[in-house]
Amino acid sequence: MRTTKAIEIIIDLAFFMIITCPIYSQVNKNFIIPENKGFSEEWISELTNRGEPEVWSGEKLKYIGMPVGGIACGQLYLSGDGNLWLWDIFKSNYSREDVRGMGLKLDLMTMNGHYTDPVKSEGDIHSPRNGVDVEQGFAIRIKTTGGTQIRKLDKYDFPDVRFRGEWPVGRVKYDAPDFPLSIQLEAFSPFIPLDPRNSALPATILSFELTNIGIEEVYASLLGWLQNATCPYDKESGSGYRRNKLIKKAALNTLFCDIESFPGSGLNEHHGYGSMSLSLINGNEENIIGSPAMGNLEEEFLYQFESGALKTEELSKKLVGSLGENIVLAPGEQKTLTFLLTWYFPFHQAKDGEMARIQDFSNLNRHYKDWFSDAADVSAFITKNFNYLIGNTLKWNQTWYNSTLPYWFLDRTMIPTDALATQTVHWFDNGRFWGWEGVESCAGTCTHGWNYAQALAHLFPGLERDIRRRVDYGIAFDSITGAIGYRGEIDMSPAIDGHAGVIIRTWREHIMTADNKFLEELWPNIKKAVKWLISNDPDLNGIIEGAQKNTLDASWFGPNTWISSVYCAAIKAAEQMAGIIGDFSFADTCRMITERGYKNIPELLFNGEYFIHKPPDFNNINSNNGCHIDQVLGQSWAMQTGLPRVLPQEETQSALNSIWKYNFTPDAGGYAINHKAIKGHRKYALEGEAGLIMTTWPYGGDSLADPRMNEKTEDFETWLGAGGYFDECMTGFEYQVASHMIFEGEPDGDMVRKGLAVVKAIHDRYSPEKRNPFNEIECGDHYARAMAAYGAFVAACGFRYNGPLGLLGFDPKVSPNNFRSAFVTSEGWGSFMQMRVQEKQVNELRISYGQLKLNQLEIRVKNTADISEVLINGKKISRYAFNRDMELLTLYFDNYILHEGECLSIASLLE
Repeated sequence: MRTTKAIEIIIDLAFFMIITCPIYSQVNKNFIIPENKGFSEEWISELTNRGEPEVWSGEKLKYIGMPVGGIACGQLYLSGDGNLWLWDIFKSNYSREDVRGMGLKLDLMTMNGHYTDPVKSEGDIHSPRNGVDVEQGFAIRIKTTGGTQIRKLDKYDFPDVRFRGEWPVGRVKYDAPDFPLSIQLEAFSPFIPLDPRNSALPATILSFELTNIGIEEVYASLLGWLQNATCPYDKESGSGYRRNKLIKKAALNTLFCDIESFPGSGLNEHHGYGSMSLSLINGNEENIIGSPAMGNLEEEFLYQFESGALKTEELSKKLVGSLGENIVLAPGEQKTLTFLLTWYFPFHQAKDGEMARIQDFSNLNRHYKDWFSDAADVSAFITKNFNYLIGNTLKWNQTWYNSTLPYWFLDRTMIPTDALATQTVHWFDNGRFWGWEGVESCAGTCTHGWNYAQALAHLFPGLERDIRRRVDYGIAFDSITGAIGYRGEIDMSPAIDGHAGVIIRTWREHIMTADNKFLEELWPNIKKAVKWLISNDPDLNGIIEGAQKNTLDASWFGPNTWISSVYCAAIKAAEQMAGIIGDFSFADTCRMITERGYKNIPELLFNGEYFIHKPPDFNNINSNNGCHIDQVLGQSWAMQTGLPRVLPQEETQSALNSIWKYNFTPDAGGYAINHKAIKGHRKYALEGEAGLIMTTWPYGGDSLADPRMNEKTEDFETWLGAGGYFDECMTGFEYQVASHMIFEGEPDGDMVRKGLAVVKAIHDRYSPEKRNPFNEIECGDHYARAMAAYGAFVAACGFRYNGPLGLLGFDPKVSPNNFRSAFVTSEGWGSFMQMRVQEKQVNELRISYGQLKLNQLEIRVKNTADISEVLINGKKISRYAFNRDMELLTLYFDNYILHEGECLSIASLLE
């Protein structure tokens, strides 16, 4: 035994000598990731070209499921041909028995889920997360001199139907050679950045634009139908009955679907108790058609809408009602009919499972419980506020896409935000915002899973502030030690990366406000949390060496740049916050630590190409000499939040280039199969699909990552301990690397293109012929970490913002000579433009919504000689100052406020 131990020590010492020496030029002969990625010139050109919007048809429609409900209102998909499916709006949480009954594989090792087994939006929907099968749809009847036609609005009656998804707006186009009308559907739920309440309505807007493209007048009728699926899990006739009623109220004609429960049945305590409705707004009263009980489709077009008409049915039987309108269209004429699908299912009932462990869960309901009384009330609210809700949703859609960035990039960096409109997130009626990691997967708004997500903080910063205030420094906070439970009350143990991330995110939430109130309120607990984090670095050298619980679900030991860089970024954020508060002594302590980390981390862990991990032994999971995807995560965070550098630029950029060289492969799925050292992986990239591998060992060392590495196992804990994640390819991690590459790169430079290529590879993996483009999967559908995609957009804009200071900056990384993009600040959003023509550069800020407080505007210029003029709404102003430092031009204003509809433009002369 002693001899064996001695040999182990010698091997360990020898390995440490290897990994601390400069890298040899010869990569391991068995390393299978090619340095030449082999992409075509056409593919490379697509990285930066504006391109065309992707419009899908035919076979590319089969997997499309685009979330079209409000934030935290359940989950409802729009299919590629315009029908609604995956009706998961009734239950607000599931017990483990529910999950088993739906066929969800509880073994996390097999959670490839809908990546390898995507669900079709048609026919027999057998998804583990299929919700309830609800009968719903629309049909069009036309009368011309040629006769009468009735067609359903689907891909069977309109085989050439086309779909364009610009989340949150889905557009479906119905055309046929022998049909005189062209029909376009716009489907969405109100979504207005900075206005979470009006973006969290249990509703889907279905707006049909009908155009007569023929040569004669057309009499048309558009009819929708909806099944009363209230209490969908209850079939006992003795409990009550379903009830459909037609209601006329002001400009609203409604098919209202609810349930009448018998006294003592307890039906009103069951899953899915509430109501749903289909409404038609601003219709011509004389032309409204419909019935509370639908029969033959042809006959439905003949029923005049009669307010008060009622139909009831036993719980065990299906009850479907209809609603529509007759119109007349002259040649070339266009009319729009707008339907509202609304629901009201606010109650949480399941008493077991992880979600039921939420504090005071038995008294919680969905956020909208007290906003409305029923589904018809939701419709009335939307109708009353139609111009604001629909107008600003479409304005945001137009602002986002009125950009010079590639269409595919705009699509992909926004799509993961749709997780907010799924069962991944919940918003309770006590105001608490809460999330799984993925749909019904891994509870507690996990600090290190949600750590990567950037979309919520930029689009709805108030919700992020509530998580910090209510949970991280409240429910999950140990007021004695300062430790933050990484899953709230569900798991009060701290994770180092998540705890550090909370501190950085607190800084992010501060700069996404308009003043210092949020920071001042939380500072005592922030400081305690920072002190707890520092206690893990007893030498105060900027490096954590003890147990480091993290998002790869194990504790790492020994110095590694991944965790220590995030630690240093957190301490750098604390330094900034302490300075604002006036706690200068604590700020000095933080500065000392980060300065030491800046120096010590490269000296100890940089091997000449990239940063490595030095475990104290090989008895625990480690990446040792491997090239790890998150190795410079702390610096990535610093770029996202405008912090000073925490790692030197030269070594950081070398590390990013190494991640590209050693981790990015055109065959990520093939790598996972052919890499023999690690047993077991979940499939989030198949053979022939490109992506970034989590960790690779170009110079060897993979066999040392864990003593169980060579064991083949079906046991999750063993698989996990043996580095099961290392061979995987997960979008949230990839996005953070991509955003970092873009931030670090020179405009239109090599590093920027590498970052774009990482995002494009994800976009290609989620092509509609393979799987649902609107569902990025990790350990569960609609994985929250994927909202890191928005960070890539932030990086492409070179966006920098500090609300309390009134500072706004841009440094476009893609086509900076002709650039336009959206931006969101704490109080408003709009668009930024930069144009360079010959000897002149013009920059514009246009405010589309809210307002912008501006004290300082930073833009990159090329050899600026002078500012020729500054204009507000076309009028010159003189009350400003400016400073030029190399290519950074800074303009200073005195608390200037740009309001909605206003434009600031700056013209600069170039040498």
